[in-house]
Parts: sequence; C-alpha cells; structure tokens
Amino acid sequence: MQDSNPPVQSVKSLTIASISAMFLAGVILVTAVLPAEYGIDPTGFGEMTGLTSLSSSNKTGSATTASACAEPPVAVSAAQPAAAAQWQDTVKIVVPAGEGLEYKFHLAKGAALEYSWSTNGTALYFDFHGEPQGDKTGYFKSYKETTDSQSSGSLSAPFEGSHGWYWENKSSAPVTVVLNTKGAYRILGLM
Repeated sequence: MQDSNPPVQSVKSLTIASISAMFLAGVILVTAVLPAEYGIDPTGFGEMTGLTSLSSSNKTGSATTASACAEPPVAVSAAQPAAAAQWQDTVKIVVPAGEGLEYKFHLAKGAALEYSWSTNGTALYFDFHGEPQGDKTGYFKSYKETTDSQSSGSLSAPFEGSHGWYWENKSSAPVTVVLNTKGAYRILGLM
C-alpha cells in the first residue's frame, strides 16, 4: 500500500525554498545569461569562461558584400603577417579537453575573410571548411585541414554559405583559441 497523503510543507519551508530559487536564478542571470546573450559581464565570469563570445554571434561585419567574380575565386591564399592586419573582430573560444567545436561565419559568394588564430602553443586538430547555403546533402569543402597551434591567411568564398573552423582538442586541458578576423561576413558563432 502506498501513502496517499504526502506531507504538507510549512509556509516557512516554502518561503525559504522560493527565496533560494530566486537567489539562484539571479546568480545564473548575472553570471551566465547577461554575458552570453547581451555581452554584459559585471562579474568577469563570462569573459573567463568564454560566454561573452556568444553574444557577438549576431554581430554583422561592416564591410559591404563583394560582387561576384568572373573567374573562380581562390579558396585560400598563403599566410599573411598577422601583425600588419587591423582586425575587425577578435574572439576567444575555449575548446574543452577531449572535445571539438565549430565557429562559423556567413559569407556571400566571392566575399573575403582574412583571419589569424592561435592558441597558447597547444596544437589542435582543425578543419577550415565551408558548407553551401541550403545544401541538405552534407557536402562541405575543406580549405585547410591539419594539426597546429596557429594559422592565418585569407579566403575568397567559392560559394555562399557558412565558412569556418572545426577545432578538436585532444589534450587533457581546455585550450583557448584567439581568433582575429576581417572582411565581409556575418558572424554565426559557435555551431
């Protein structure tokens, strides 16, 4: 037989539970939601954990879209000196230990993306690639795939769609990628 009369909670215990829940919600709002959604980081926790980088996912590049080229665009050019670039966007991306993630931009066909990224010296497996907009077959084009702690160069998008990196951290500690970009793109962010 089961007890059909569960215990009735006192007003005092309900009040304590309600206040505790509101306090916990406030802490989550200040430390996670505000940095991730709005880039407001009063505690610094969002910057430390990379949550503030999520708030820039709706940011749009200021340059205009390049017109279509008569010749097929060159996918990836040789590395360019990172120090000479005036970067438009800089984001820190934390790749958890033993995991992978993607960070993408939307580019129109022929649009340019200059980039430079590096870690603290820890090498990551990465695949710099693009996926055509609207494609449902799973097709993607790899521009550069290797393992390294840094990379730089430029891309002239061969098609409209999402373009960016898949980084995989095979080490036992989180690795922060500092990604600098410039060009005619819209940031899609973490995928």
